[in-house]
Amino acid sequence: MLCGLIAGPFVLSSPGWLFAAVTALFLAITAGHARLPGTDGARPLASEDTARPGLLAGVALLPFAANALAFYLYFHFQHFLAVYAVERASSAFYSVVLLLCFTLVIVVQPLASGLIRRMPYALALAVGFTGLATGSAVLAAGTRAALLAGGALITLGDIVLFLKNDLEALRRSPRSDAVVFGQQRLAAGLGACASGVLGGQLYGLGERAGHTGWFWLLAAVQCLLLPPLLLTLRRRTARLPVSDGDHEGALTRDDTDGRIPGR
Repeated sequence: MLCGLIAGPFVLSSPGWLFAAVTALFLAITAGHARLPGTDGARPLASEDTARPGLLAGVALLPFAANALAFYLYFHFQHFLAVYAVERASSAFYSVVLLLCFTLVIVVQPLASGLIRRMPYALALAVGFTGLATGSAVLAAGTRAALLAGGALITLGDIVLFLKNDLEALRRSPRSDAVVFGQQRLAAGLGACASGVLGGQLYGLGERAGHTGWFWLLAAVQCLLLPPLLLTLRRRTARLPVSDGDHEGALTRDDTDGRIPGR
């Protein structure tokens, strides 16, 4: 979000320099990670009997799928707001929209975390996806007020979905916190990738038809129609039993108290 805020004014004016700078930044981060010190001593090879389970072993299926879907729908906003907003306002105003969304995340998310934790999961999904749907529909108006209001509603919906999906995954999965967070980030990546591939095609169709506002209405329809499909997973996601030999540590309903996932 902060990177988008800084980059907003340069999206159209200097796109080449912008993407070159971003590429250099990621190369520097990669090089930095490569130079991190390793663990001391040789690590003994694990036998077949003590081999660690794979990343998706013990995955909490419903929170994983809900997270992927939430990021798929939310990243319609992240991927395509820039080209939509600058056609109707300016790159500077686009940065203002991002600033509003960024402020909501850093202010509202911590304040609302306790309420979201106590909220029933089904209610949290309904509230979150409704926020995404309403915000997308508002964006279709294309005015400056609509850009601000739509961005705010989508961000609020994302706050609820992001926190609750991770907390529910922690509650349901027998895996360690680190593994559960990794599973949820994998779901987020898959959703964001799908949004770029499928959403890009839809936005392109709207652009060629001269009605990009319809893209946001279609996104709103998806926010309302796709989440109910997740309910079909409910009967298959009973809480997994944890064997006595599990060395990663099982989580109980109260184990997530006070541990709020970060972005």
